[in-house]
Amino acid sequence: MTTIAQPLIATTIALAGLPTTGWAQGIDASDAPFQLLRGSSGPFVLPPPSSEQIAPFLDPSPMLMNNRDLGSGPLQASSFTNTRRPTTLTNPSVHERVYADLNASAAGSTPTPRRRRSQAIDPYEQLGLMLGGLKLLPAVEADVGYDSNPRRIATGVKGSTLVRTMAELKLQSEWVRHSLTGTLRGSYDAFPGMTDVNRPAGEGRVNLRVDVLRGTQIESEGRYSVTTQQPGNPNLPNGVVNQPITSSFGGTLGLVHTFNRVTVGLYGDVDRSTYGNAKLADGTSLSQDDRNYTQYAVRLRTGYELSAFFTPFIEGRLDKRRYDEHFDSSGYARNSNGIGARIGTAINISGSLTGEVAAGLEHRVYDDPRLADLNGPIGEASLVWTATPLTKLRLRASSTIGETSVVGSSGVIVTQAGAEVEHALRRNLTVTGALAFSNNNYQDVYLRENGMTGSVRLDWKLTRTLAFRASFTHERLDSTSPGSDYTANIFLVGLRLQR
Repeated sequence: MTTIAQPLIATTIALAGLPTTGWAQGIDASDAPFQLLRGSSGPFVLPPPSSEQIAPFLDPSPMLMNNRDLGSGPLQASSFTNTRRPTTLTNPSVHERVYADLNASAAGSTPTPRRRRSQAIDPYEQLGLMLGGLKLLPAVEADVGYDSNPRRIATGVKGSTLVRTMAELKLQSEWVRHSLTGTLRGSYDAFPGMTDVNRPAGEGRVNLRVDVLRGTQIESEGRYSVTTQQPGNPNLPNGVVNQPITSSFGGTLGLVHTFNRVTVGLYGDVDRSTYGNAKLADGTSLSQDDRNYTQYAVRLRTGYELSAFFTPFIEGRLDKRRYDEHFDSSGYARNSNGIGARIGTAINISGSLTGEVAAGLEHRVYDDPRLADLNGPIGEASLVWTATPLTKLRLRASSTIGETSVVGSSGVIVTQAGAEVEHALRRNLTVTGALAFSNNNYQDVYLRENGMTGSVRLDWKLTRTLAFRASFTHERLDSTSPGSDYTANIFLVGLRLQR
């Protein structure tokens, strides 16, 4: 019986399409040998669709492991059809496994599915707090260091110890419909022994999208910015010894609808800018209320989805700027109306390059006939390039027409550009380098300011909640206004606590 059974079984194996050790054998892509190959320099081996019929697993031969063309993907079921004379299985372990599979199939049993290896979890990733369907990512930071020029002045420079505290909150919704995202930051720099130059800083944006109908959304944004003016600022009178606080806050509300590949959006913007009192050397306080103003704007934007990667658009806007006081301290009526247009494109090359680039022109007309009409470039660029899984490059640039109180000048064209490179030395050790340039070109007067900032920062994540930071920043300003140049170097080390 044994002599008759063995050829019969071998014939059954051949007719069933089972591979033998005499030629290429079927391999389940989830098995350990292919897990090893996934980590090699070859392409990723995709598992076969569930509808494909794969022959029962057999141990792969060394020849298969060495000569397998991974670029062709997994073998299809039809590839296992035997076209050569079958050979006898001589490996005892393989022999037993084949018989076990045949017996299981005959009994009508279903083989136990193999467990797939779970994806790796970053042990240093910030987890956040869940509030319903909203994820909150809070963080606080405390740094101590040294600032070589806290007053940002050209002469009589005196350094000081710097203590900086910072708080941050990020919002991220996880809703099926609608979306809420945002980032809020605030910091305070304290200089022991020089309390008159202590200063706050902050910025934030919160965006809400409401999905009304299919293809129709309501988009809104709230924003704020807090900073300080330096004593050498040309918009401040001579003799100012403090750093007045300036703040901006505003919002946007828009309706967006998509027609096939065309997207049309209508937006309304309101932004408010205020300036704090300046302090003179004799202790006198000087009001800057005449510089406070509000801007109202309406924008129409139309975009066309050229491809999955590029969406070109054109945008037009009308705005007006209204000051709280019709005349400033120099007797100029600085209310103005503006019109502008720009063209650009949104970029979304998944896993590589994302962002938006736009450029255009703006024309402003002022109420005071002594102030010449102002024409200038406007635009914005914000790009993120993932060069490698360990390296990211961020590029930012902008050009705007700003307000000024300089006598005889209609306004200032502000141009900024910067780049930041982030590289992970290890999964918990990151180094970041940044370089930024700025230019303030005051119209109708001979006044130019060129600024440069360079920095390098090291982030060492100790746990999910605790990280060590060290940074160095160099600031420089060159101005055609006498006594406004300065140079400053800032060193900081500290700890970041996050949840």
